[in-house]
Amino acid sequence: MDPTETADAFDPRRRGLSPLGATARRHTRRLVVTALLTAVFVFAAVRDPGLLSPTDGLPPTAGVSPTSGVSTAVVGVGDPTFIVRLELGALGGALAAGVSLLSLADRDPAVDLRAASGWLALAAAGFLVGTVAARQFAPGLADLLVEWGRVAADSRQSALELELFFPVAVGGGAAVAPLLLGLRRAGALSRRLAGRTRGLSLLCLVAFAACFSPPDSTTLALYAAPPAVGLGVAVAWVEFG
Repeated sequence: MDPTETADAFDPRRRGLSPLGATARRHTRRLVVTALLTAVFVFAAVRDPGLLSPTDGLPPTAGVSPTSGVSTAVVGVGDPTFIVRLELGALGGALAAGVSLLSLADRDPAVDLRAASGWLALAAAGFLVGTVAARQFAPGLADLLVEWGRVAADSRQSALELELFFPVAVGGGAAVAPLLLGLRRAGALSRRLAGRTRGLSLLCLVAFAACFSPPDSTTLALYAAPPAVGLGVAVAWVEFG
């Protein structure tokens, strides 16, 4: 079936959306509620983000605390722990909304996620392997950025953001190409990964880098590079494969 016909059949307003985009438009309220509820749950459940990081989120120049892994500080709105908890909640909400969107899109007869099960499994495996691998050298990267003067040596927020979210950026970069190619194979995206899909993907990766990286251009580029490479691989596969 022609991708345009599929989009028009699924999108009663005929805005030229892909089936995935039309699903997102039709179920916006449901997706927003899913994201918000998940974000609130994650924020409430993660009392100390340092417990999730390899070094407890200690800045590179900090000594070892006798109560490592236990938060004794009073958490306020401006506290680094509070801010990172907000970021973890936002990330959890976005991931939950994405999974919900795929489930809703699969209800359309033009979309068959089972036909892309291999690609989707590869995307999941790439995300897991990339995240675990990057987690191993994230503390070293934080030390290097401190030596270069790109990150404040005494910033626990920056240390936590690098150790928690940079691995997610690497895992996401490993997952982007098989995910987009799988959604294309399933009929959820246009066969050519049209300009709108590419533009939205770029917007999402830049937004992720801007929201979850320390306030520095170098770390912004480090966060954006892996997903950008993944997007480039997917586009090259479609154009030249």
